[in-house]
Amino acid sequence: MSDQPPPHPLTETELSARLRGLAAQGAAPATGAQARSRARRRRTGQRVLLSTTALAAVALAAVVSGALGSSTESAAPPAASAPHIPAPAPSPTPVQRVTIDLDAHTLTIEGRTFPISGVQENCPIGEKTVTVAAKYPTLTMPPNKYMKLTKHVDVRRWAVTFTDRSHHQRLLMNALDPSAGLASIGEDAGPGAIALSPQDGKWVYDAVKPGARVQIKGRQAASADPDSVCYERKPVTGGH
Repeated sequence: MSDQPPPHPLTETELSARLRGLAAQGAAPATGAQARSRARRRRTGQRVLLSTTALAAVALAAVVSGALGSSTESAAPPAASAPHIPAPAPSPTPVQRVTIDLDAHTLTIEGRTFPISGVQENCPIGEKTVTVAAKYPTLTMPPNKYMKLTKHVDVRRWAVTFTDRSHHQRLLMNALDPSAGLASIGEDAGPGAIALSPQDGKWVYDAVKPGARVQIKGRQAASADPDSVCYERKPVTGGH
């Protein structure tokens, strides 16, 4: 047992004096209602603090996520571009085709047919298919043995040439000289080339293109007279 005597109970006057002293010092004990009110305020403050902390955490997470996402996006490789598919090459332009029928005395081009003067039997063209090499508004023919006796210069208008199998450029067609008349149209009169009327010759000259394929149909003699006779078979050089 303790040797200390039990505390002396305070009188009402002493208790009142102590309470006044505590009140003066601001530490007066709270009543039951005051204690419950303070407890509610503490709980409300704690909830507000927790809510504020949670919102701050969410905002921080959003900032961090945005930063990480931006870094990830910048580091990601660019999307692969679609493979380049080359455009299809345009179809080649069809080769222009011309038909010379020595038996029918006709020339057909661009769907039109014209009467021609054919080649003499002794001076055939000597080719079945040729390619147009060049065109000349005027072409001076080399002199032959007959022209050596005269001062006449044989100039052909609207002349079209081809390259033969000997790699020589030769006369293929031309327009007849109006002064010579048109008696040879429909006949075999040319010494190695065909002829058209002046008007038809100009139209064909404008229409035919270098590189055109010319098919030569009809009979051609197997042999020919020399170039001194078939002077239209001589190679064309420049404007001659």
